[in-house]
Amino acid sequence: MTPGPQPVETSTPPAPDERTLLGPLLSLAAVALGHAIQVSNGTRHPTSMTLLSVALGTSLLAVLLPLSGQARLVRMAERATLLVLGVGLVWQFIQLATSSPAMYLRTGPRGFAPFLGGIAMAAVLAGAGLGGQPWLGKLRVPLLVGVHVVLGTWIIRASPHPHIDVYTFHIEAFQALGKGINPYAITMPNIYGHDLFYGPGLTENGRLQVGFPYPPLSLLLAGAGHLLGGDYRFANLVAMGLAALMIATCRPGQWAPVAAVVFLFTPRTFFVLEQGWTDVYVALLMAATVWCACRAPRWIPVALGLLFASKHYMELAAPLVVLLHPGPRPWRDTLRTLLKAAAVAAVVTLPFAVLDPKAFVHDLLGFQLRQPFRMDALSYLSWWAKETGVQPPSWLGFAVVLPALGLCIWRAPRTPAGFAAAVAMTFLVFFAFSKQAFCNYYYFIVATLCSAIAAWTPPRAGSSDGAVTAGPVDGP
Repeated sequence: MTPGPQPVETSTPPAPDERTLLGPLLSLAAVALGHAIQVSNGTRHPTSMTLLSVALGTSLLAVLLPLSGQARLVRMAERATLLVLGVGLVWQFIQLATSSPAMYLRTGPRGFAPFLGGIAMAAVLAGAGLGGQPWLGKLRVPLLVGVHVVLGTWIIRASPHPHIDVYTFHIEAFQALGKGINPYAITMPNIYGHDLFYGPGLTENGRLQVGFPYPPLSLLLAGAGHLLGGDYRFANLVAMGLAALMIATCRPGQWAPVAAVVFLFTPRTFFVLEQGWTDVYVALLMAATVWCACRAPRWIPVALGLLFASKHYMELAAPLVVLLHPGPRPWRDTLRTLLKAAAVAAVVTLPFAVLDPKAFVHDLLGFQLRQPFRMDALSYLSWWAKETGVQPPSWLGFAVVLPALGLCIWRAPRTPAGFAAAVAMTFLVFFAFSKQAFCNYYYFIVATLCSAIAAWTPPRAGSSDGAVTAGPVDGP
């Protein structure tokens, strides 16, 4: 018997559970959140609180709204995604050109001229990707990453010693390693001269009774930048660029590269770089996890394991891994993936943990749990405390995560984009109701939102029940 016509294969596998409006809604969330942390460097401000609410609301809608494959709605969603991302890019470059990109800059005789020249070049390259036939094609995003590296190098050179404890913690840890001392068994200098930023009893004779407070993977990645570039922030700069490249290549289509550029040039990107925050590694590994889910599923456990090992709170995302397993036995497959990921995380974590388990747990968990309530945090708790004079309980952030996780598992699409959207929404809820939440916390979420947009494969026109009949519009 002669077989009938076979379906034409596309470069992107069908995603029958994808949400039509996920792209435009998450695009609005990414741009709004980038604006929120731009307003006051990621601290509480009336405008930033409003924008945080917009980002949280649109992320929630992206997860909750029902599936629809109506032709007109699909076309509108695709156009709206590019429109929102394009308008967001215009606003972001205006902010980068009209406000200081960092806090402790010493610019020299030429002032900001080198930086502004690079921003102008980046704006031209980014704008070239918004047309129907993007100029430079696949070379555009690598060129933009190159411009970002040059600008980031200028930032690092112009701010060689930022006055922030994160930078000091790293320098002290590298010095300890150089002497063969466990960096989790030392104490740190209190560069601020007060204990307002630390928990009670942590400061003694001008020293913080805590060692390196970040996971070993973060120390190893930062150490590579310290050894090869003379400043660990060069590793952060490379991580930013790699994350953008992974976001841009998640799926074929025009909006993935644009989403990557929105992340790469979110207005506080160079501020995050200057401050030396380690959340850039979380952003990279989140982008890598989504990229693997789209392009190399066998490597998902490795990417997830490194993601879980990059920050102590990332284990909260473990239940959402079920969204990457849409098959008939999702929880069984999820358990297998999580066990492999746990093995990867253990390989990079245990060698440091076993040296001094008590000090290790104190540095990574005890120190964080003892951190004080911050009235300047970009969170609803700090806003409530200011408005009412009553400080809400600090455990509230963990309490609201549970319903957020349940909602995502129930309603989020069983796709890479759905997984990233669920992670973004969950951590937006977590940080928005936490005792501490600042620019670096939300920077990782901007990367996650852009990863979700890049992985998005909307139902194609003509599919009334939401079934996918083709991949996304071909792009560069």
